[in-house]
Amino acid sequence: MTRVLAAVLMISWILLGMPEVTWLDTWVHESLPRPEWLRATAYVVSLILGPTIGWAFAAVLFVLAWRRRDLRLWKALAVHGLCCATVLVRWLFDRVRPVEYHLPSYPSGHTVAVASVGFTMVVLLRRGVLWAVLAVLVAGIARVVLEMHWVTDVIGAALGVTGVGLVAALLLGLVTSGRELVPHLVRPRRDP
Repeated sequence: MTRVLAAVLMISWILLGMPEVTWLDTWVHESLPRPEWLRATAYVVSLILGPTIGWAFAAVLFVLAWRRRDLRLWKALAVHGLCCATVLVRWLFDRVRPVEYHLPSYPSGHTVAVASVGFTMVVLLRRGVLWAVLAVLVAGIARVVLEMHWVTDVIGAALGVTGVGLVAALLLGLVTSGRELVPHLVRPRRDP
């Protein structure tokens, strides 16, 4: 079931990036109020929850894996790296941003970085799903408020990271099932 979920997430990630701009993007972009205090808050959030957190997390994982000689941490670093690499598809889609900017829009790099850290932490610690989701939501909303991304850029980033992360974690043996990552959110199976 986890493999099917990962495939559905990755297919959704690809399909969501295909249209240039969706009706949802236009509606959110035009409807979202952006008072100055919200823009200022979003700017600070984007400074904290962005690519820097992804690089810092990778550096910490590398140092820990090196010092402890822990294969599990090396595998987690590989998962994090593969999740972060999902941002590279932005040149395949080449979607324009709501504002003029030199990089393509889909998927959101800030959201990819935060989702990659969150996913890897959940795989390592087997808890913290709600904190990871909250961090991704806050980072994504900040990027939309700043008009740096369409809402589907943020959604696509989360889908891509989760799909690629599940596949990588399964292949590297860090998880055997998605149920391991969210045991408190899944009903126990009944024996036949």
